[in-house]
Amino acid sequence: MPKKLPKEVKLVLEHTPHTINYAREKNVSASQFMMYNECQHKWKLSKIDKLSKYTPSVHTVFGTAMHETIQEWLSILYNDSAKKADSTDLRSLLKETMREVYATERKKASEVFTTADDLNSFFLDGVEILKFLQRNRRAYFSTKNTFLAGIETDLVQQLKPGVYFKGFVDLVLYNKFTEKYTVIDIKTSTRGWGDYEKKSEGKIAQILFYKEFFAKQFNVDVESIDVEFFILRRKINEDLEFVPKRVQQWSPASGRIKRGKAMKALDEFVANAFTNEGKYNTKGNYPPNPSKSACRFCDFKNTEYCTVSAD
Repeated sequence: MPKKLPKEVKLVLEHTPHTINYAREKNVSASQFMMYNECQHKWKLSKIDKLSKYTPSVHTVFGTAMHETIQEWLSILYNDSAKKADSTDLRSLLKETMREVYATERKKASEVFTTADDLNSFFLDGVEILKFLQRNRRAYFSTKNTFLAGIETDLVQQLKPGVYFKGFVDLVLYNKFTEKYTVIDIKTSTRGWGDYEKKSEGKIAQILFYKEFFAKQFNVDVESIDVEFFILRRKINEDLEFVPKRVQQWSPASGRIKRGKAMKALDEFVANAFTNEGKYNTKGNYPPNPSKSACRFCDFKNTEYCTVSAD
């Protein structure tokens, strides 16, 4: 028999956020903020001038498929039973999901963007991650006092008239004993996150925004929300003395000062990039910020649109 849902869980599951009318309203995402924070000129070329082209990759196929597979598994765990979740054929589920995601991405691409060998290699990595998760399910996803409050929870909050922040939270769990929500962002990574990733203000800002806007959207105490990056490692070095786990959990500092700094940066972005009428500020100043990280995979590198490079 399904567990009776606490009101705190129903609050999230039954909420309908504002629907953005893209004909007259704009949205800002965490990825947009990261792009702007990394290089304002790149953001301007991409969003205002609309010059960027979406390029799928085996990484996007794998990342999307892993998200959907894990979310389906957890839906079975929390909404059906642990027994059914533990016996679910996650290998087959991942295989079918990767096929579907690849077919969708292929339609968007102008040419073949990966190989069958690469897809199979990523698939086998995913199988190992899922096997690890299923074996260690209780360590990461306890069902004791814990409820699934959201999958792809839609956060929509107004930043200024006509401009909204929009984001999707991968997972939201609620523990009725601690009376706390946990907002979880799933990331796929080759070997996990090191100091470089953990010091990235853009990456950290994403989950700080989620915490801030989750509290506002559902009118809950911001201190009742924990945040966590749930990082899935594709590759494991078995030769190390201490072999890392397939899953890396990391909860960055998310107190008032950290959130305030992130929100201030977001406000400055919106103030510069959008007019008071909620339109793109086409007369704004968007200087390039060449760096190895910003320029490495930039669509505009060494083109007529940007001749400045970190190389």
